[in-house]
Amino acid sequence: MNIFLENIYNLSFFFNTGFGIFSFACIYIFTVLLILPASWLSLLSGFLYGSYLGSIIVFISAFIGASVAFFVSKSFFAKKLKNLFSRYPKLSVMEKVVEKGGLKLIFLARLSPIFPFSILNYFYGLNNIKFRDFALGLLGIIPGTVLYCSIGSLAKSIQELKNVQSPNNLYITSIGIISTFLVVYFSAQYSREYFEKS
Repeated sequence: MNIFLENIYNLSFFFNTGFGIFSFACIYIFTVLLILPASWLSLLSGFLYGSYLGSIIVFISAFIGASVAFFVSKSFFAKKLKNLFSRYPKLSVMEKVVEKGGLKLIFLARLSPIFPFSILNYFYGLNNIKFRDFALGLLGIIPGTVLYCSIGSLAKSIQELKNVQSPNNLYITSIGIISTFLVVYFSAQYSREYFEKS
């Protein structure tokens, strides 16, 4: 990653052009699709483009990457999962919980740092989730996106950016803890309701 950052710094003029921004967005999208960590790219976006524009670029890129992953999962893997559920009915509980939770669970999971962003994109594609709910749920990544890009924008050099640690913001941490608790709470509640009906 260090070599990549140094090359980015040498090409900073290029990345501030229209085609450069497009190239950066493509890198971000492929990072999401390949289930690779993208938080450092968010920091880099803040460094290259500033907090405001950097956040917009990251959100749009993450939205596109997540949407593609969602449809890929739904098109190629969902049927295989259905067959698995038919063999092991207890596994269908997870699908029913996510389906019933809908937008509420999706949004809360996006706010929580515990649930990996890229994996969730494919996971939701495996379930009976409407794309509308999936897309609206992506609004939950905005606080974290703005935080990472804002911190990246404060770096004065690529060396400072390499030394930046994961943000530890009390506000974001509180949101993460609360959203994680609510995801667990609602999931347990929906599971209990499913078993009671069964």
